[in-house]
Amino acid sequence: MSDTTETTTPAAVEPLKPRIGTIVWGSILLVVAAVTVFASRVDVGEATPEAVVWSIVAFGAVLVLAGIATAVVRAARNDRAQS
Repeated sequence: MSDTTETTTPAAVEPLKPRIGTIVWGSILLVVAAVTVFASRVDVGEATPEAVVWSIVAFGAVLVLAGIATAVVRAARNDRAQS
């Protein structure tokens, strides 16, 4: 009786990739939590809409930076894989 099952080497196994939906929803929840904590800790008075707008702008900036970082890492991985 011979063993004909295929074995995979660790190099042949593709690494797990993060799920984008989970990251996005987690980021949204973090922003909502940050705005809630900020609003409860600081007496913002009339500045509440401004704080929300700046929080959204900061969240967008973080997402853009994360996208750039992901693109750079992916390009580096592709370059190493082709070498």
